[in-house]
Amino acid sequence: MLPQIIALGSIEAGQLFDYLYECFSRDFIRTSTYLNGTIWINPRSDRKEDGKESTFWHLTSREQERRVKRGNQWVIEKERLPDYRRMERIEWVRQIIVNHSNPAIKLFYHKETNKKQDIRLYLWAHAHDFVVILQKLGRSSSFLVTSFYIDHQGKRKDYERRHTAYLNKSLPELAGCEWF
Repeated sequence: MLPQIIALGSIEAGQLFDYLYECFSRDFIRTSTYLNGTIWINPRSDRKEDGKESTFWHLTSREQERRVKRGNQWVIEKERLPDYRRMERIEWVRQIIVNHSNPAIKLFYHKETNKKQDIRLYLWAHAHDFVVILQKLGRSSSFLVTSFYIDHQGKRKDYERRHTAYLNKSLPELAGCEWF
């Protein structure tokens, strides 16, 4: 179901993001991608950073925080840095979405702790430790929040717990939340 990971070492460093953007563009801009054949994955082309959709950057980089001294105060700075494990798996994102019903994908909804307390759909390629997160926009569209490789055992356990809780219908805040 999932293609081979991209051999990033075979791509010239100065061309890396252009190469990856071509994959993203092919899968989400030039071709419409649908979840369950009915929910369009909106690439949000109206939101760009450095000439590319902000969603693209969330699929290829990771936000890092660092403490920096400014004058007499320490402040937290956030920046996005390349995430090679996300990059080499960018072609997996569309495949996971269109094959969401494959037994290799663990699907669950989760109520976020963000300001809006959004309920997001998680598509977890469990055996490959890779997650795609979608946010509903309207009746028939959604957008990619991010995707990433799970690199901490604690995160795996957390996702296993979330998946089990969803399947057992033990979280009242998720009652009736399904998109399809």
